[in-house]
Amino acid sequence: MIALDHPLITQRLRIEPVTARLAAAARQGGAMFADELGAAAPADWCASGLAMVGRSANWGPPQKPIRAVAVHHDEGCVIGDVRFEPRFGPQGEVEIGYSIAKSRRRQGYAVEAAGALVDWLLSEGGADTLIAGCDHNNVGSVKTLRKLGFWLDSTPGSVFWWVLTRELRLAARA
Repeated sequence: MIALDHPLITQRLRIEPVTARLAAAARQGGAMFADELGAAAPADWCASGLAMVGRSANWGPPQKPIRAVAVHHDEGCVIGDVRFEPRFGPQGEVEIGYSIAKSRRRQGYAVEAAGALVDWLLSEGGADTLIAGCDHNNVGSVKTLRKLGFWLDSTPGSVFWWVLTRELRLAARA
């Protein structure tokens, strides 16, 4: 997998890779993180996302971001984050995840942020197959994954596992 070394830009968002420096700032708290990022870090996002960002740098050589923060262009504030990491198993398989601040849900941000990441992973990032898991009760995540073109792959217990390939993504965008 190739490192995400530049922001991904969407209509409303800048998806900023979490570098080791940004992760270190997150470990020092919301104010340090916001200063380093150059964007506000609202309390509702910090409560759930800041600690994860602080732990998100891949410390093995070479350091590659495995999480990115979604910053709203017009408002200059964090609205969520997305993560991605290679899976143990078939080469080219990457697991993704996303989290949107509670105050920003149901506005299309998860589809927009995760969609930018999905498109980058499948076109430039070296991924052949993407997988995502979500709780079977998480209706919002199920809808997001379907909009992105993921197909339900398996349902072991309470977690649904979804799969996406280039072909499925192209069909979803058609």
